[in-house]
Amino acid sequence: MGKKAKARLALKSASRKLGRAYRTLAAYKPPATAVAIAVVAVVAFLLGGGLYDLIHSPRVVIPRPGTIWITYPYTMLDQVLMESIISMMLWGLGFAGLFLIYESTKYADEPSRAYYRFIIGVFLLLLAYFAGRYMLYELKMKPGG
Repeated sequence: MGKKAKARLALKSASRKLGRAYRTLAAYKPPATAVAIAVVAVVAFLLGGGLYDLIHSPRVVIPRPGTIWITYPYTMLDQVLMESIISMMLWGLGFAGLFLIYESTKYADEPSRAYYRFIIGVFLLLLAYFAGRYMLYELKMKPGG
């Protein structure tokens, strides 16, 4: 067998392997729950200021005599890493609350189960809202916060 024949045979074999790998990957369907969790994580990362953290490399906290600040006070243009992480966690809590409220509608035949999911979902949603509002208004924008 000549060199050209060996090369053709090797290319044909590699082509078959790549084609098989492509068909396997194209047929793969990830679970809907995994896709939803990944989407929520990406959205929370973006809305929480993750790109700002990657680009600017901010401080983790601002040390002050007798205390530390977890938010950059008096301005909306700067943030510290801790503020961003807390914001991402609050976005995640809000999404979890909305998900539990949605899930409670699926249990109409079991009112107790639906009620508990709904109450926990509303609690998480309100916790995320009021904690985020506290961070923005009291810690970040209010003079002397």
